[in-house]
Amino acid sequence: MRILCLTAAALLALACNKNVDTAPAPGAPAPNAPAPVMPPSSDKPAAAPNAPPSAAMANDEAPPTAGGLTWRAPGPLTRRAPKSQMRAAEYGLEGDPSAELAVFYFGADQGGTIEDNMTRWIGQFTQPDGSETKAKRDERNVKGIPVALVEAKGNFSGGMAMPGAAQPSGTNDAMLLGAIAKGPNGAVFFKFTGPRASLEKARTAFEALIDTIEPAP
Repeated sequence: MRILCLTAAALLALACNKNVDTAPAPGAPAPNAPAPVMPPSSDKPAAAPNAPPSAAMANDEAPPTAGGLTWRAPGPLTRRAPKSQMRAAEYGLEGDPSAELAVFYFGADQGGTIEDNMTRWIGQFTQPDGSETKAKRDERNVKGIPVALVEAKGNFSGGMAMPGAAQPSGTNDAMLLGAIAKGPNGAVFFKFTGPRASLEKARTAFEALIDTIEPAP
């Protein structure tokens, strides 16, 4: 009987030792469990959620269009809301609130001829000595678009008043930089007026604007 008890005890001890050896350690994967799948690595940092658009995109403004043409105005010209519906665009000049660049478009085959408009613009200038106003004229081809240019100096009458509005005040020692571009859908008129000293400084910006004229997309 004693031998039987000793044998049973030995068998029980052997079974306990076997369970300890084969039991997994805490936190270890179970035997025969598949290896965990790791996500592919990437050198690029993850994009922040709801990231704001770049400042360049947020501040980008579509250029104006008229007569099948489009253009851009560099500084110190500053785009602003037109004073009337007759104007396709309007610009001020940094440092001189009295200077103004108005862009007109009246429709296809509307607004008069180039010669009529230039003659009228020049006629808004008088000379202190009463002599005839002499203007400089030129022509340019910008990306296949004919552009007529005019320049005049003298005392500016203020131009034509809008219906129901008071006559604009005149400017002594003023200047005109004008351009008329023949677009596929009609002429576009660029009329830049103001004190001569200010427009002389802004001449480069005006010419740069004219050089950007191109067919609208």
